Amino acid sequence: MKTKLAIATVSLLVVGLVVAGAASGAFVAIYRNALETTAQRTEIIKVAGKECTRGGAQTSLKITVGKLTEECAYRTPVVGSDLEIAATGRILEGTPAAVVKKSFLGLQLRAGGGGKLELRVFPAQKKVQIAKATEAGIKYLAIKKNVVSLKEAMKPVVLRLRVVSGAGESAGTCKIGGYLAGELVAEAEDPACSEVSGEMTALSAGAPNNGVGLIAGFEAIVVRTPVRF
Repeated sequence: MKTKLAIATVSLLVVGLVVAGAASGAFVAIYRNALETTAQRTEIIKVAGKECTRGGAQTSLKITVGKLTEECAYRTPVVGSDLEIAATGRILEGTPAAVVKKSFLGLQLRAGGGGKLELRVFPAQKKVQIAKATEAGIKYLAIKKNVVSLKEAMKPVVLRLRVVSGAGESAGTCKIGGYLAGELVAEAEDPACSEVSGEMTALSAGAPNNGVGLIAGFEAIVVRTPVRF
């Protein structure tokens, strides 16, 4: 297993880091971005979405979804297959009420090449999904409804997505965990995880069918890699 980190012109290769499952094991941070300055926010680059606008508030990255766009995604400088990404996100004032009701905040791993694994959190619906996208379409690997920690639609939410590959007889599979404020709320095991071969890590925001008008803010990105002692 190889995990790569690329920040600006620096590349770091981390080899042989595997753990037993998505919901357990030790992880170490390899990238942090508070998104508090213009320089920090410029490290986050658009990777998907037809009409997307990126801006900055005092301590956050602001993403606005435009016309005929379901979702906007912005990647971090970190690439790799087995990783964990976390960030604090929220739906911001100025988002139309009808859009708030259906909007999601997301994190993506293994994005690229027409595929991704994504944690989608719908604050107004108190719902969490783990989705797998390929060129064939989207498959929902896990759906959790009535999530009690999602109390208000426009309050900050601490999201975390973790993906770890299986080994030996489980090669080609992966375990996926979705967390809110440190609590595991959705998990899945995908026996065909090799169908998703991208390596990008990303933040996302959108709404099914059309997310126009959604304004989302993100703070405090952390990307971690698994370690074995």
